Amino acid sequence: MTTPLRLITIPVSHFCEKARWALDLAGIPFAEEAHVPILHRIHVKRAGGCSSTPLLISPDGPLTESSDIVRWCNRPRGERPALAAESDDAWAWVARLDREFGPDVRRTAYDALLPHSALAREFLGRTTPAWENRLLRLAFPLLRVAMRKGLAINPPRVARSEARIEQLLSEVDALLADGRTTLLGGPFSVADLTFAALGAPLVFPAEYGGPMPAIARLPDAFRARVLERRGRPSGQLILRHYRDHRRRSFP
Repeated sequence: MTTPLRLITIPVSHFCEKARWALDLAGIPFAEEAHVPILHRIHVKRAGGCSSTPLLISPDGPLTESSDIVRWCNRPRGERPALAAESDDAWAWVARLDREFGPDVRRTAYDALLPHSALAREFLGRTTPAWENRLLRLAFPLLRVAMRKGLAINPPRVARSEARIEQLLSEVDALLADGRTTLLGGPFSVADLTFAALGAPLVFPAEYGGPMPAIARLPDAFRARVLERRGRPSGQLILRHYRDHRRRSFP
């Protein structure tokens, strides 16, 4: 029996979801070790990483970036070909999405959710060790301050992030106007996986591999924004990719 690989995560993180999705898509067994934000750094450093998640402990050594994990999972193994299309254009999309879109989505989602203490504590602590969950509940005000500082969650940065998200979604909407069903118009690619995973907190797909609040429980303004984005072509693309490609290979 194949020994599952270790994947250290912040379970709600969309960058961690990107890594989970790649592992599931490739049919590679893994054991997820979920941790509360900030506390995750202890476990990452012990495992040979720096400070960020996801961290995959692979046979080839620690992989510390979500795109490195996707690339490692996607390489052909024996008779099994790559499970997501690759090209220079696809990887250019991945680099762009990693650089701006992912951090922008994270910043705006946390800005909307962190003020709601009970809701935030629930989804940040779900699936994490019991002692971390207890500490999260006791120290949440301090954690919230640390997260806002560490992720530059402040009104000017949030406004810039919202503007960049809107610009990218409008660009994707325009691309989809020709009837294509993927970003590049061909088969499902690493660009589509990345766009869907990093864009998941914009539309809350039911198939998301980590904890997410139910849409009905979201703050009113945030819920309205999520519902609007679920209805536009770019949001529909994310939801469709989740329905068609986000299958859990292992419990």
